[in-house]
Amino acid sequence: MINTEAESWVIGGVLNNPESICRLRLFLSAKDFVDPVHARIFATVAKLYDQGIPLDLTTIYSSLKEEESIMVARYLYEDIPTDRSLEYWGKLVRKQSLQRQLKEVVMDEEIDLKKVEPIIHELSTINNSSDLYRSLDEIPPLTEEPETRIQTGFVKLDQYVRFGLGHLMVIGGKTGEGKTSLGLGILYHISKERPVGVISIEMTAEEVRERIKNSFDTPPPNFFVADPPALSTLELKHICRTMKVENGVAVVLVDYLQLMREKEDFRSRHLEVSHIIRRIKEIAKELKMAMIVISQLSRDIDYRGEGSSPSLSDLKESGDIEYAADSILFIHQPRKEEKDYRGEDTKFLIIAKNRWGRTGRIQVSWQGFKTRFGSYDKEGNQISDGIDC
Repeated sequence: MINTEAESWVIGGVLNNPESICRLRLFLSAKDFVDPVHARIFATVAKLYDQGIPLDLTTIYSSLKEEESIMVARYLYEDIPTDRSLEYWGKLVRKQSLQRQLKEVVMDEEIDLKKVEPIIHELSTINNSSDLYRSLDEIPPLTEEPETRIQTGFVKLDQYVRFGLGHLMVIGGKTGEGKTSLGLGILYHISKERPVGVISIEMTAEEVRERIKNSFDTPPPNFFVADPPALSTLELKHICRTMKVENGVAVVLVDYLQLMREKEDFRSRHLEVSHIIRRIKEIAKELKMAMIVISQLSRDIDYRGEGSSPSLSDLKESGDIEYAADSILFIHQPRKEEKDYRGEDTKFLIIAKNRWGRTGRIQVSWQGFKTRFGSYDKEGNQISDGIDC
């Protein structure tokens, strides 16, 4: 009995990341699939890619003629291998195809060596395991080199959180707490050393420009803005890749998560947001970019009473945000009657998740007239020039 599990993983991966068809086709074709439905789905995605048609699930489903193919595609869509392991499964499908071809040639009464040799050669060059895992001795250590570590501009925050290429940071807070201001402030500091980008669904590019102009005394040197009317993960990846290739952008701020929508249908908004945040993390790793994503919090936090500060359970619409993010920051402004209240010009950054170290709270200044955050020095004095401390 032929095992088509690897084929299922490949098709599921392609449906979740249709652009992966580009590199899979370097060694794989529809003829390598045993299951005819798998072959049709792969061929359909490849054909759409060749025609330059946007690769989203709605388009793929509408291009599949048979109801059986559509049903299988919807089922396999739930199986999501990582972008790294997808190539492993693709090579395994190709390897199995070559083994079938070799068996057919050998079973002929007259063996044609001209057919056997290229098959054996390709089989010997396919190395599945190295694409899926490596020996510990082969893995380079983490480094603190400038190109891998990114400073946010908040000294205390950088002491807590290791932020770098391939990482996902989520900034959460209630409406009006300053989530976008914090994200733009971090980008402003980073832009002094390397190019950064903002992808804003909420504000126009002109509004982003005005916001930055009002918040900071000097214009940022390497700052790029995209303001799409709607944003899916496929469009996000395209914008990020273009920013990186054309301008060397290393860090991107997405404002904000709950405004993103996928073009295909999901059974619930919870599943859709879960899919989106996982894809954002995959995009960060694949493109080797650092991602900062703004996220709304549930309104339930307003009804928990005095002394309530945000927690991971308050992230709106999906618990997967907690699992996908490398670090999660909450902005918290205590009420006047609370003991932590330090005045209207003081807020706290709550490090609720930190994959690389401890969690905790950091006191920051809020300069409302500039809509920007600042820091305090060791003596508790507010730094007047923003976050460079």
